[in-house]
Amino acid sequence: MKLYFNVGYNTKIGESLQLVIHEQDAPPQYHTMYYGESGSWKCEVDYFSKSITYHYRVIHESGSILREEFVPHTLTFSHNYKEFIVFDEWNNKNFPENYLNNKILYHKLNNFLPEKVSVLKKHTHLFRIEAPLYHPDWEIALFGSTPSLGSWNPENAIHLLQTDYGIWEAAVEVPEDEPIQFKYFIYDRKTRQMVDMESGGNRYTVPNRIKDTLYIVSNHYYKFRLSQMYHDAGVAVPVFALRTQNGFGVGEFSDLKELGDWAQETHLGIIQILPINDTTANYSWTDSYPYAAVSVYALHPQYISLKNLDFPLPEELVKEYETEKEALNNLPLIDYEKMIAGKWTFLKAVFNNHKDKIYKDRNFKKFLKDNESWLNPYAAFCVLRDKYHTPNFNDWKTHKKYIAGKIAQFFTAKSKDYDAVMLHAWVQYQLHNQLKDAVEYIHHLGISIKGDLPIGIYRYSVEAWTEPELFGMDFQAGAPPDQFTELGQNWEFPTYNWEAMKADHYTWWKNRFKALEQYFDAMRIDHILGFFRIWRMPISATQGILGYFYPAVPVTEEEFRSRHIPFAYDRYCKPFINDHILWNYFGENSGKALAFVNRNDDGTYTLKEDFDTQRKLTDFFRNNPQGDIEQPMISLCANVLFLTEDREGTTVLSSEI
Repeated sequence: MKLYFNVGYNTKIGESLQLVIHEQDAPPQYHTMYYGESGSWKCEVDYFSKSITYHYRVIHESGSILREEFVPHTLTFSHNYKEFIVFDEWNNKNFPENYLNNKILYHKLNNFLPEKVSVLKKHTHLFRIEAPLYHPDWEIALFGSTPSLGSWNPENAIHLLQTDYGIWEAAVEVPEDEPIQFKYFIYDRKTRQMVDMESGGNRYTVPNRIKDTLYIVSNHYYKFRLSQMYHDAGVAVPVFALRTQNGFGVGEFSDLKELGDWAQETHLGIIQILPINDTTANYSWTDSYPYAAVSVYALHPQYISLKNLDFPLPEELVKEYETEKEALNNLPLIDYEKMIAGKWTFLKAVFNNHKDKIYKDRNFKKFLKDNESWLNPYAAFCVLRDKYHTPNFNDWKTHKKYIAGKIAQFFTAKSKDYDAVMLHAWVQYQLHNQLKDAVEYIHHLGISIKGDLPIGIYRYSVEAWTEPELFGMDFQAGAPPDQFTELGQNWEFPTYNWEAMKADHYTWWKNRFKALEQYFDAMRIDHILGFFRIWRMPISATQGILGYFYPAVPVTEEEFRSRHIPFAYDRYCKPFINDHILWNYFGENSGKALAFVNRNDDGTYTLKEDFDTQRKLTDFFRNNPQGDIEQPMISLCANVLFLTEDREGTTVLSSEI
């Protein structure tokens, strides 16, 4: 079978195109293309399979790859022909079909069945276009300049069939021996009318004068008008707010089903929820903050439905459960501490009562095996957190540093911690099943679910414990001072070590998104700019004002010297304090502030070593309250011009706001 590829692409001198054919279980095939005319690149390939997946890329004469298509092309060939001439378009990364042909489309068209195009010997052209249409009653049609294409009359148009999600095809006999102009439009099957014609100029192709050869006109990017691009209405809600009488004082994953029913009745297409990962640090109300997860994989036990567990409550606890449930549900607000304590009491009772059956459950065993890379460290972390009453692994008496071999011992049947780690693993298994059940129910309604991706990780989380090299544990992320926060913001979580993540081919992120994909069709990315340039502070700071953007071009001492500016390290990089400044900061309390500083010979002051950072002062004031001078003293630490940082063995400076 002969394949002739044609693709339009304007190159520069020294550049050429290459066709890359992807073979399953075999290395790719590379075919050099030659320049034809009017920006067209061509090549000829002998091929012996009924379908093909391929992409184009731009090669420099030096051999380096300059650009590649973002998404590959896929074609299927009719057995009626032995030769195919393919007229392609370069698939730009920003073409809408590359991000609109996604899980949301699949759920919108949840009753979709692929249609098959019959390609007969009489057909001269196969028209093909990628156009994700989210409306179940809409389809793609085309009309054109020739009588065979309707002579621009929509009533005589060619209606394409959807052969896959967002892929539309039609085999047509075009006998006219003249240049062909055509356009696609959206057609409503119910109203039998044109919804809208694509914008822009006409498309062009050529007549087929070659016998036994099929022309494949493969188009990308239906030229949507903005009003026809995918848009939807939805509702954003935290799961914990979905309180029903079926729950235990808090919204649960099972309650998402009722929200899905309501969304369908009100014609909403997307449900967006806040982060749902486990945030349990100390079982207090402060754990209710959803953006401080102790694991980026584990789900929060508060969302588990006790009535929908695989095993029932022990009979002797049913009355107690019903009493607590009614009391919690009748409260005007969530009592987080009573709710989470109650859930764990009943979860432990169910687990201990049915432990033998749970350990023999094949599906549970499969869940353990499929998720052991994150589940085992998480379960061990939970046991150690509860044992030492803190998630701060630096304060644990054992296992301060994560060593996989030692943690693996927790999961041997002879371990004294075996039942404890298996309890946490089983709870995650139940949460996974309940969330998947709710998600599948909502998808069946044609509604999509959007999750929330926090900008960072909790400083005392499983990930910080097991993979500290992937994070800037000596730094904190936040935001600079603005009209709302004069001192800036310190979110306290570590920054990402992007160089380390890049060296690992971003495996951490790939695994994380693979886990999220089990439940979500789209994600809200919290503070998207922070993934490219983050405001960070050293761990010694508590206020955001002592930060700087990273990455950024720093200043070095050499730059001062090259401009003949004397560099006084103590003056520029340490808090400048004199009597005037003390009065401005403390007023009549200046005398109290003297206890924290040493007087220099020139009349200035230097903070004593025990108090020379904001973190040291904060820790001191926690145990030794000093009233009105606490905040001014902490702010005094920020009275510097530059912040220092050791980077690749060199001290560099970042200007402080």
